[in-house]
Amino acid sequence: MSESPVTVQPSQEQQPQTKDPSAPNVEDLYLESYAFTTAAAIVGSVDRKVFVLLRDGRNLFGILRTFDQFANLVLQDVVERIYLNDESNTPKKFGETYKGVFMVRGENVVMLGELDIDKEDDHLYELEQIPFEVAEKELKIAHAKTIKDEKIKGKKLLEKGLINDFVKSDLY
Repeated sequence: MSESPVTVQPSQEQQPQTKDPSAPNVEDLYLESYAFTTAAAIVGSVDRKVFVLLRDGRNLFGILRTFDQFANLVLQDVVERIYLNDESNTPKKFGETYKGVFMVRGENVVMLGELDIDKEDDHLYELEQIPFEVAEKELKIAHAKTIKDEKIKGKKLLEKGLINDFVKSDLY
């Protein structure tokens, strides 16, 4: 009788652990493959630099520290930036100011996106930087004009039996 040789596989503990550093983490793969439809969709942006557009038109740039189920956000090292457009609606000037830690109520968030920190400021070299206070004054004038134009437009539409859904707080 001849016995067949038995091969013994080393257990996982005995196998050398050589992990490819470029291989994605199992948790990351799980989160990326899961289609979040709630505030949990922004979990991958925690502790990363983000851009937040608010309903009143403000642009905030900062590090997302935490959020809750209502998409209320806590941002750190926030910079508020105002872009001023020319007649062709192309940004030509900007002003910015440091705001520190910011809490944003979720209902005021129009858009949130993660930034590439290597490229986030590239477009600013083409724009003229002006003091934040000057940019703020020019923006208030532009918003007042928009509100006035929308009121006129709303009255014209109402005369024709139509409704204009413009809300003064929605200036984005």
